Amino acid sequence: MFQKSDPLLIVHGEIQGRPCYRYAVEELQRILRRLGFAVQGVQSSLAFHHTTLMVTQKGGALKKSSKSGVNGVRDDGYSIQVLDHEILLGAVQEKGILNAVYDLAERWGFVFLLPGEEGEWAPEKMAPLKKGRSVQNPRFPYRGVFWESLEKYVQDYSVEEWLKFYAKLRFNALSHKIEDQPLAEQLGLRLEVGGHGLSQLMPRDLYEKNPEYFRMFQPEDFGGKRLKDSNLCVTNPRAKQVLQSNFRKELKKTEGVHAFHAWGDDLPSGGWCLCSSCRSFSPTDQALLAMGHLSEVAKEFKVRIPVLAYHDTMFPGDQIKASREAFLLFAPRERCYGHALDDSSCPRNRWYLQALKAWEKKFKGINDSHTFEYYFDQILFRGVYPFLPGIILEDMKTYLEHGIECHFALQVAGPAIAPEYNMLVFAKAHWNEGLTENQFIRDLAKAMAPKNSQTWSAYLRERAAIFTSAMRFCGHDTGGYMDYRWLPETTQPFGREITQIYHRSSKELMSSVQKFKKKIKASGSDREKILAKKEILRGEFEAAELKGMAFQQSAVCALAQYHNGGGTPMLKKALGDFRKAVRFLKEARQRANRAGLSEGSWYCAHINSWIRSELEKKISLYEPFCKKTTNFT
Repeated sequence: MFQKSDPLLIVHGEIQGRPCYRYAVEELQRILRRLGFAVQGVQSSLAFHHTTLMVTQKGGALKKSSKSGVNGVRDDGYSIQVLDHEILLGAVQEKGILNAVYDLAERWGFVFLLPGEEGEWAPEKMAPLKKGRSVQNPRFPYRGVFWESLEKYVQDYSVEEWLKFYAKLRFNALSHKIEDQPLAEQLGLRLEVGGHGLSQLMPRDLYEKNPEYFRMFQPEDFGGKRLKDSNLCVTNPRAKQVLQSNFRKELKKTEGVHAFHAWGDDLPSGGWCLCSSCRSFSPTDQALLAMGHLSEVAKEFKVRIPVLAYHDTMFPGDQIKASREAFLLFAPRERCYGHALDDSSCPRNRWYLQALKAWEKKFKGINDSHTFEYYFDQILFRGVYPFLPGIILEDMKTYLEHGIECHFALQVAGPAIAPEYNMLVFAKAHWNEGLTENQFIRDLAKAMAPKNSQTWSAYLRERAAIFTSAMRFCGHDTGGYMDYRWLPETTQPFGREITQIYHRSSKELMSSVQKFKKKIKASGSDREKILAKKEILRGEFEAAELKGMAFQQSAVCALAQYHNGGGTPMLKKALGDFRKAVRFLKEARQRANRAGLSEGSWYCAHINSWIRSELEKKISLYEPFCKKTTNFT
């Protein structure tokens, strides 16, 4: 519709004092220039305002109503109207215009894969636009990332590059640091701050003078000892005063944020108080009581307080009500990621879905319920990148059905060695209710590698099937602490079953990577070749990690059988498999290095080191109880 020989006009409304709208205008100019157009910006305040934007050929008609294009638009949704000589973007929020700009860019052929300039792929040939008007509305009012950036371990992209990438994915919510506030406002990202901060609001140095402010580890008839290790005595009125005073100071430093997270300590169980006033309240009721204390202060600052459903607060209590300044933050960290949350065949996820339904009732009439999902969490998934498009798509339907309004997912560090496909499907599905796994894979493959799309599609489908199987966790008891790093000791048949799944997944992934490596053609662009190389190295790393998981699971199952009366033969098997697991973890680390994860990365410095250290300690502990002549290698 536009000829690159003709200059274009961007017609906009008043941008002064409207940072997100101004940024949308600037981004549209930048994108058009990347496509090769000469662009001139024009302000037409009589016809346009901060929720309208037009691109037209020089000399084209500028007679447009400021209300045109917004029928049917809600939240930060938008409309795109394509005519013969102009494109009109309409919205009801400034953020909607920025979202429309990035949608328009993708329609022209841009691909947003990663942060930074190298992660934004401009099309080699600009795709034509279909004439007509379309309306795009988000499925959730708020979507985004709870980001633990770990700057000490991650130097791949800057904070600014990450936040701008989130905007390109049309997210509108972020939890990070108060220092991000000006940039977040510009990008239309509703900012939340904080984390596990409840204990920080009760200074530990008060313990010597006022031990009664702190939790009682056991009831008085069991010694009544108080500890300063975590949380506090939530029923002590003076402790409440200290808590609220310190919280007020924190809120004064963070004015303007949407929510302040001050969760209880990150403990799988315990950590709450058993004094004579607290002992009748469950962990969840104590957490609700603590958040109620904070809500009294939050009301003064018009800020919201999350109530975290997590670990031993997974189910709501029945004694303390939810404050209206609070909202649900549902964090099912130990769920099974090999099944959707509503998959009735998975007993583990049935338990978590029951918890979500219970919380839905608890917060009935109180808006802004959040998820705290883990699709991009490098800690939970021990450094690998499980591709789970089907799980993400099905979960989204479940969360919509049960009252979630802000769909957040945790990102720890970032995809330093290749794109985070889970984040891409998470972003797309927020705007496309009918998106399927096959459609996402097909579209992504065509966008990344037009000349090799079939090879990429086949590989990504195999990758999704392999990891959906490998992430099964459904047979493990919900009462124990576990994740994909700390594979659990179990005497149940599921332990042996999952061991075989890890072995099979490792083999299948390596086979898929080798097949992909052979089929990928040299005819693609340089950026496609770089991406393919990264993908191959990542897959080889993950295959070794899965093999290490197989021997780790086999070892802990044998150790459980030893504890269950299996005798020395089971202990010998456990030690032999622990040694094999350590060997493959060393290999995984080497392959991670080749894939781009340095020795200073989070995976190498922590995840791999943590797991190897635990396994080596078990070898050292149990080895003396086997015969000295036994050869375990």
